[in-house]
Amino acid sequence: MSETEVKTKTCLEASRACLQSCEDLAGIFRALGHPARLAIIKQLAVRNEACCGEIVDHLPLAQSTVSQHLQVLKDVGLLTCDTRGRNCHYILNWDKLAQAERCSQDFWTCLNAVQSDQAPATKDPASSAGE
Repeated sequence: MSETEVKTKTCLEASRACLQSCEDLAGIFRALGHPARLAIIKQLAVRNEACCGEIVDHLPLAQSTVSQHLQVLKDVGLLTCDTRGRNCHYILNWDKLAQAERCSQDFWTCLNAVQSDQAPATKDPASSAGE
């Protein structure tokens, strides 16, 4: 087995250990892939917790739209819900966010390690257009 194959295998095993599958990381990327959801995450980071109405007050979105975005974030585990009477207070799951950050870093580290072991980089076609 070549050094590149060993590094690739090690990276793949580390990825599995981190989130159990690439689907988990992709799910988190999908959940974070909408500007409204990123804004919700930022709001909750500042406030520690908030109900849907409080989040709506800080975003130019309808309550139903914010509710849908909150559900997406909750489904992937980035938020938890503390039910108080008829209200659900949303709280960031900092452990899941930290896990997602670590796995994302592992993913990019793995790709960069494999790329650096490959043949020398070819010239960028755009940079050689003037030659």
